[in-house]
Amino acid sequence: MRLSTNLFYSQNQTNISEANSRLFKLQQQLSTGEKLQQPSDDPLATTQIMKFDRVIARTEQFSENITVSERRLSLEESTVDSVVTAMQRVQEIAIRGANGSMSENDRNILADELGEILGHVKSLMNTQDAQGEYMFAGFKGATEPYVLNDDNDGYDYQGDDGARFLEIGENSRIQSTDPGSEFFGNTDGNVLNAILDLKNGLESGADLSAASSDVNAWYENVVSKQAELGSRMRVLDDQSLSLTDLKTFTESTRSRFADTDYYEAISQLSLESTALQAAYESFGKVQQMSLFNYVQ
Repeated sequence: MRLSTNLFYSQNQTNISEANSRLFKLQQQLSTGEKLQQPSDDPLATTQIMKFDRVIARTEQFSENITVSERRLSLEESTVDSVVTAMQRVQEIAIRGANGSMSENDRNILADELGEILGHVKSLMNTQDAQGEYMFAGFKGATEPYVLNDDNDGYDYQGDDGARFLEIGENSRIQSTDPGSEFFGNTDGNVLNAILDLKNGLESGADLSAASSDVNAWYENVVSKQAELGSRMRVLDDQSLSLTDLKTFTESTRSRFADTDYYEAISQLSLESTALQAAYESFGKVQQMSLFNYVQ
């Protein structure tokens, strides 16, 4: 067997080069916090990381949709709460107005109060959101939904029946807007016209039975829709918690594939530094002697 000095030089150079490469890689991991500097470092891990990134991105989009839905439905809920409170007072007025012993002046006082309530409720039903869109106009957000008609004998609904839905999870979506027609009625019949009829009845001294019954029916409808809003808000709360748990778990799992384990990397760096130092020392000795002095 023939031994060559060049072979020893070549082998030592290879060892030093490989040790330097490993050392550089560890230094990069420590400085960036990322275990993989390029996909070729670990193609399988890279594939898994990309999958986790897609899950995280989708989860963040769902969470954003929940935030949008909560903001919109919270405004709806507070608005509807105010309408319900106003209608409770309308019901009280209807009961008082039905008292046959009331004077004309008393009835007019109640009618005047209904006029104030009517304006307040109309303003609530025409509430605009932060973007300036009418909240209860369906898809016709630029159109004021409830307006007094040209004949001044009632209120018409100018919106439509459109409702927006947003995805809040895989195969899960929620209704994030509500048309006024579902809550407060349309041109054929609505909350405002029920209050107006009661007001007109008080002023004219007419029988209030039909008007009172209409007010009560619309009150029950609004309260029912109010409960539905509450249910949707609870769904959003529950889904938000689930998405937070999913994101936390996914990020934790991704971290095991993608993030530097500093304890492990520092330990490995120390070992590689020692190995590299030994390789340099060995190479230095080889440079100072000829292998032929040791070959018999």
